[in-house]
Amino acid sequence: MERCLASLQWCDAVVVLDSGSKDNTEAESKRLGAKFFMHQQTPPFKIDQQRNWALDQCEIESEWVLFLDADETVSDVLRDEIIQSCAAADQAGYNSYELTPRYLFWGTWLKRTQGYPNWHPRLLKRSEVRFTGGVWEHFDERAIIGRIETPYDHYANSKGFSDWLQRHDRYSSWDAEKIVDFLECGSAESLNTSRKLKLRLLAARFWPLRPVARFCHMYFGRLGFIEGRAAFVFCLLYAYYEFMTVVKIIELKRTRKGLPL
Repeated sequence: MERCLASLQWCDAVVVLDSGSKDNTEAESKRLGAKFFMHQQTPPFKIDQQRNWALDQCEIESEWVLFLDADETVSDVLRDEIIQSCAAADQAGYNSYELTPRYLFWGTWLKRTQGYPNWHPRLLKRSEVRFTGGVWEHFDERAIIGRIETPYDHYANSKGFSDWLQRHDRYSSWDAEKIVDFLECGSAESLNTSRKLKLRLLAARFWPLRPVARFCHMYFGRLGFIEGRAAFVFCLLYAYYEFMTVVKIIELKRTRKGLPL
């Protein structure tokens, strides 16, 4: 977190919104000059709700709001481009921007493995735009979206495997629930996202193949194998995430039919 906050000292104000950690996040945030807030959701945790809560409850006064996770940082080059983009937004007609991460895992930029550029909703006008989409958040229908080309840095394993596993356990539960809803009703609306919708529809229809398909797509289809050992381990992690999702789909389907686990 210290690395993240240090990269944001150019901002008018920095806010840390904690979702319920048990470490020294509050003390560290205040030591580094950030305002601290706590908001614990009733499970399952949804990123769109957390970010909207921040916009509405964290006493933010600036017109433009940039969202970063604790394992992400902004370079000086990106800082300058963000400032320029916000200043030119009215003339360009934008009220929000997508940014792309530079995924760093074990010191390696997984450019191919993660399909760079991979766009994420991160910068918006507070008075005009909110988030929707649950775990796979995106801007709502009021957004007029531009893109900022310079990447931010995402340290994908900054807290180690245990933290990664905990987060992706939550994500897989949400994903499994949406897929089962889709399989039961056949409506794309049940997936509750427009982000990469075609790909998510395909993954929902052919859900038993997800672990193998994810690994092959990242490691072979994107030529991730060029990026060495770090890419291989990273692809295995995401195949395991898909495996967790598949197991939870089976469990949820059985539970809804009244069958034992």
